[in-house]
Amino acid sequence: MVLDVDGNIKGSAHTSTPAEHGGDAMVAACRSVADLATERSGLAPRIAGVGAAGVIDSRGVVLAASDSFTGWEGYPLGEKLRASLNMPVSVGNDVAAFVLGEQRFGAGRGIENFFGIALGTGVGGGLVLNSTLHTGEHGAAAEIGHIPGFGDLLCTCGRSGHLETIAAGRSIASLYTQATGITASAKEVAGLARGGDEVAARLFADAGKGLARAALMISGILDISALIIGGGVAHSWDLLQPAMDSTLRRTPPISGNPVKVLRSGLGADAVAVGASQFADELL
Repeated sequence: MVLDVDGNIKGSAHTSTPAEHGGDAMVAACRSVADLATERSGLAPRIAGVGAAGVIDSRGVVLAASDSFTGWEGYPLGEKLRASLNMPVSVGNDVAAFVLGEQRFGAGRGIENFFGIALGTGVGGGLVLNSTLHTGEHGAAAEIGHIPGFGDLLCTCGRSGHLETIAAGRSIASLYTQATGITASAKEVAGLARGGDEVAARLFADAGKGLARAALMISGILDISALIIGGGVAHSWDLLQPAMDSTLRRTPPISGNPVKVLRSGLGADAVAVGASQFADELL
């Protein structure tokens, strides 16, 4: 995606993520998308920002990653991208990019303090405090997807009871298959729920309740009253929102200030738009 200095999208392109083929395949995919987006924009980008899955250090090295990716942990992503794109590149976590995008151009504009949750294959979080992205001592702040207290299901990280086990797209699909014997993606499960499938509807209701409980945890610890939710699973907002709203009405924060749950304003563009803001440090 190519943007101007005001965050306006001038050209974009998309491709599937070759996560199972390793880091070099990911870099090649980035190069292909960047070339096509640049051609469509008619502009000549000078710097690039990239949002990538995993814990990313200041050099752009992937320190930790989920089992969805092959050969990703330890991969020198920043170095490889700079060589491939032949320009300065700043790399950061994809959920941090999502939060930055929402803060500057999306649902978080004008909100000094908010928590962002991205619902995709996994569940990631990001935190804005006093209008600044807060990443923590080790770059792993706001990992709400791997906080326990949401049942006893085994998480992909090897531990149990994490929010990701009920709210991630992969988890919703897996739970539906376990309950019915029918293989379906999270998107297909959402369609079944809208068609009256009680199991599918219950899974999205459980995810919504879990997200509301996470919002209450965040509110109780940080006294933050705004939560922005995005990612692919958030496309099923009509299935998640009723359970979120009813849970928050039933058990309001101890502060007495209601938690405002907002849907991503940038949708599928949030990560790319936010990643462009990583490049600010290169200017």
